[in-house]
Amino acid sequence: MDDKYAFSQSLKNLIGHIEEILSTQINVVRQADAPHRGLLLDGYFYDNDRNVVVFQSQQLGVLKDYVCAVNCVMLLLRGAAKHFGDYKVLSFDVESAKVGMEQIYLDTLKDEVTRNLDFWRKKKLMFYLYMLFHESLFDLPWQVIANIYISRKCAVMRNAQVYFQMKESMRDMHELVSFKDFIPRRYFVMNNGMYYARDVLLSQVLSLKKLHPLIHIPEMQKFRNLDVKEMMTHRWRKSYWYDTKLVGDVMNQLLKKILAVDFDKKGSLEHYKEMYDVGVEVTNRWIELMRLKNYYKWETPAHLREAVQNQEMIEKRAREEILGEMSD
Repeated sequence: MDDKYAFSQSLKNLIGHIEEILSTQINVVRQADAPHRGLLLDGYFYDNDRNVVVFQSQQLGVLKDYVCAVNCVMLLLRGAAKHFGDYKVLSFDVESAKVGMEQIYLDTLKDEVTRNLDFWRKKKLMFYLYMLFHESLFDLPWQVIANIYISRKCAVMRNAQVYFQMKESMRDMHELVSFKDFIPRRYFVMNNGMYYARDVLLSQVLSLKKLHPLIHIPEMQKFRNLDVKEMMTHRWRKSYWYDTKLVGDVMNQLLKKILAVDFDKKGSLEHYKEMYDVGVEVTNRWIELMRLKNYYKWETPAHLREAVQNQEMIEKRAREEILGEMSD
């Protein structure tokens, strides 16, 4: 690693450990238009000959170290899986997109709020929601694993980690708020349920009560001190956020599978492969819980890269098979 950005010793140690374990080199660069979560351009997903971690120019101090650390741990998990010939990612094709988009379309027809939407809106929703859940499921479980790992191995980054996760939580759980009258209720609830589960788990691992959604998210604070009898009244049952809590609590129980990993264990390729496998298991359990079976498929990174490149064609063909002439 070329240390030209005044990284903390903690990040240097982490990168050194990963480079040794994977027998590779990690290049860290600053870029003004990088996403706030940074960018990982690794040789395991992209089949490059370099592993590059990118962070925003505006991110300074320990915050930039934390953003880089999360991406480095993600690289570590991918590299361990690749070493054992078992690195797969959630991908899609016309067949799987048809399954997901058709169910999304049927749900828009069944939902009281969306059944009367204009036809063009229903068509747009099909692929939008399909890809929204793909994006979340693609790396969210491993993001949680990376955050727990960093909390144990890089204590100096705690303040930056807490700051970042508080902002991330608010951003993620409000992403669909302005669209909630244009999407079926169950998709709003399932999407926010994933982030609710993440934040509950991290609030426990980080011993940080203020990250808990019932404290941190304004719309959910009203449920903090309600007993079960009160919650079952019609008034609360009408709330999207109440259903988010119910679904999120179940998803959190599945997410706790991650805690079975011994994060204090001395790192080895076998250990990091175990962490990667837990991410796969959590993803599969979430998919089953949300009834998204057959929406996506575990394939090689090359398969997903090709699918993303051809997503307009995949959307068009899947929609034509579902709607026929009406898709024009």
